[in-house]
Amino acid sequence: MYSSALAQTGSAEATWAKAQALAALHTAIDALDDIRASLAGLASDTDWHSDGVRAMQESIDDLRGRTRAEASEARSRESEVERIDVS
Repeated sequence: MYSSALAQTGSAEATWAKAQALAALHTAIDALDDIRASLAGLASDTDWHSDGVRAMQESIDDLRGRTRAEASEARSRESEVERIDVS
């Protein structure tokens, strides 16, 4: 998405767009990492052995896994943006 937009702009605009994209991706990655850490603590705090709590813990673990996948995808996009040559 960003690379095609950058290709159509001048060098200064491309440099600015790249910096903005990297900043937005970094913010998203930080937020996802914070959420994942909170979910890990929550899963640990609910390590009981009742069916209801076990179901909640499984849901938290699932959400943690999906958050990890989203963070990984955001890091991939960040790497792509970093490799864009704006010169």
